[in-house]
Amino acid sequence: MVNLHLLTLRVRGLLRTSRDSLDEPVGPVSALAHQLALSTCMVLGIVVVDDQGLGIPWLYWTGQTVVHLLTLALVLALLSSRTGRVSRRWTGHLMVVLPFVDLLVLAVCRWSVVNAGGFQGFLMAVPIVWLAARYRFRGVTIGVAFGVCSMVLGLLISPEWAAIDLISRGLATTVLTGAVALVVAGAVARLEEQRRRLQTVSAALGVVSLVLGEEGELVEVDGRLGGIASGRAIPELLRDPVFADNGRTPLPPARNPLARAAGGAELDGAAVWVDLEDGRRIALSVSSTRLDEARMLVVVHDVTASLAAVLQEEQFLANVSHELKTPLTSISGYIELVEDEIAEEGGGDTETIRAHLHVVGRNVVRLQQLILGLLETARTVSADRVGSRTGAPRAIALDELVGQQLASIRPRADSRRLRWAVSGVDREVELLNADPERLGQALDNILSNAVKYAHEGGLITVRLGVEGQAARLHVADEGIGIDQEDLQKLFTPYFRARTATESGVAGYGLGLMITRRIVRAHGGELTISSRVGRGTRVEMVIPLVRT
Repeated sequence: MVNLHLLTLRVRGLLRTSRDSLDEPVGPVSALAHQLALSTCMVLGIVVVDDQGLGIPWLYWTGQTVVHLLTLALVLALLSSRTGRVSRRWTGHLMVVLPFVDLLVLAVCRWSVVNAGGFQGFLMAVPIVWLAARYRFRGVTIGVAFGVCSMVLGLLISPEWAAIDLISRGLATTVLTGAVALVVAGAVARLEEQRRRLQTVSAALGVVSLVLGEEGELVEVDGRLGGIASGRAIPELLRDPVFADNGRTPLPPARNPLARAAGGAELDGAAVWVDLEDGRRIALSVSSTRLDEARMLVVVHDVTASLAAVLQEEQFLANVSHELKTPLTSISGYIELVEDEIAEEGGGDTETIRAHLHVVGRNVVRLQQLILGLLETARTVSADRVGSRTGAPRAIALDELVGQQLASIRPRADSRRLRWAVSGVDREVELLNADPERLGQALDNILSNAVKYAHEGGLITVRLGVEGQAARLHVADEGIGIDQEDLQKLFTPYFRARTATESGVAGYGLGLMITRRIVRAHGGELTISSRVGRGTRVEMVIPLVRT
C-alpha cells in the first residue's frame, strides 16, 4: 500500500499541469466503466482470436489474466471503500496507477497475436482515452509514447515479422488511438475552461453551490463565499442555531434551510443570520431545487450587506418616527393647554400662554431641523456629484471656514465645559474650486460629533495644516470612542455605533456618510480612528486644487 502511494505521488508529480487538472480526476464510476469496457473487449478478443492466431500463447493469456485481475481489484476496492473497509485514498491511488498498468500490459501482449496491427492494438485506445480525460493533452502524449515504445517491443518480441510491416501497423493504431484521445482531451479541456469560468464568476459573486444526496449527505461543493465567511464550509456555517431574517428569532432545527433542502424542500432565497465563533454575524441566502429523484442542488450566497442595510433602514425609520412623535406630542399637548387657558374667564394668564407658545415654538424649530436634515440627506445621497462646483472658479479660505464653524459651535461646547486646543487656524489655507457651503456642512458634522461624544469637561484638539498639495484637518476628542468592529460600518447609511446608542445621544447615522461623500467629491478622503473610552480622531485631507 505504501509503495502504491509513493508510485502515485511520482505519477502526479510528473503529470501535474495545474491544480485543477488533478482536483477533478476521472471519478470512480468513469474509472470502473473504462476498466469494465477493456475487460469486456479482452473477453470478446478470445472469441475473435483462435489458437492458430496466437503467436505467443503464454504472453496472450498472461495479458488477459492481468487485465481481468486489475478489473476485479478495482471493483473490490470501490465496494470496500463504500463500506469503509478500504480507505478512499487508497482507491484513488489505484485509479491513478491503473491506466498506466493497462497500457503497459497491452503494449506488450498485443504482439502475442499474429495479426499484430488488429484488434489487440486498438484496445490501447481505452486506457489512452482514460489518460486523456484525466491529464488532458499530457495524457495523449503519454499514450502515444506508449504506442511508439510498443513498436520497439514488437521488433524484439516478434522478430519474424517484417520490420516495415510491423511499424506501419503499429503507427496506424497509434495514430488512430491518439486522434480519438485528442478529441477527448480537447472536449475535457473546454469543459474545464467553462467550469473554471463559472467558478470565477461564483467566487466573484460569493456564491457556493452544493449537491446533496438522497440521504442529505454532501456529494459535491463548488464555489466559495467571500468576506468574513471566506474559507468556511457551508454545513459548518448553517449549523444550528440560525436566526430568522430579522436577526433575533432563533429557528428550530426543522426550519433550518439546509435541513429543509436536504428533506427535499425547494427554497427561494430563504435568508438566515448566523453567529460566528468570533462574535461577528453574517446573513446567508439559501435557494434549492431538485436535480433528479436522488439529488438536490443548493445555492448559498452572502447577503450580509443587503440584509443589514434593510435592518438599518428599518431602525432608521423607527428612530425618525420616534423623533417626529416626541415634538408633535409636545406641540399637541401645549396647544391644548393654550386653548384651555384662553377659554378661562378673562382670556387667561398672558405669561402662561406665552410660556406655552414658547415651548410650541421650540418644538416647531426642532421639527423643522429634523425635516430639513432628512431632505438634505436625500439630496446628498441621490446626487451624482455631491458638492459640485457651480459658477466661475473661485478660491476659498479653509482657515476662515474652520474658524467660523468653531465660533458657531462654541456655545454648545461651553455648555458642556469642554476645553479647546486649536492650532493652524491663524495661517492661510486656500482651496481652489471648493464648495464653501458643502465643506461648511462637513466641518459642522465633524465638530458637532466631537462636541456631542466628548466627555464633559474633556479636551477637543483641532489642528489645520498643509502637507504637500493637500490641506489636512485633524479633530480629536476625549470621549466615549468607538468599537473597532464598528469603525468599518461608520459610513454605512443609518448605522450608529454601539457606544453612541448606549450613550443616549440622539442621531440618525447619516452625518458621517454625508461628510465623506462631500470630502470625496472634493477629491479628498476622510479617515477615523478610535478607542473605546479614550476618544475618536478624525482626519480630513482635501487637495488644495480641486480638479
